Amino acid sequence: MTQYPAPADVAVRFIKAWGSQDMDAVAGLLAEDVTFESPRMKVHGAESTLATLGEFSQVVTGIDVLAVLGDDRQAMIMYDMATGPFGTLRVVDHLIVENGKIKADSIVFDTYELRKAQEG
Repeated sequence: MTQYPAPADVAVRFIKAWGSQDMDAVAGLLAEDVTFESPRMKVHGAESTLATLGEFSQVVTGIDVLAVLGDDRQAMIMYDMATGPFGTLRVVDHLIVENGKIKADSIVFDTYELRKAQEG
């Protein structure tokens, strides 16, 4: 029987890799049929998810993990994400993990700073 990392461990590796723009590491954590959902969009598939995450990662200047919870199927991670154009955003990711790969990632954050930047 293959032993996979706990979903909480996958969540931390994923967020730290993404926050440091290590898209190769991010790609290695995504299932081919992953679904990614944020307040701004929903995409399906590893290639589309990687492109979406890669684009936004360019404005990230730091990640500070605040809390991680998980069981044998899912994890929730809360972190402060420092960005150049939007300041620091508090973010929560809910991840579904199967066989050590992320099947679904649903993120929640206050979009006020993003909307304000688009209007200005």
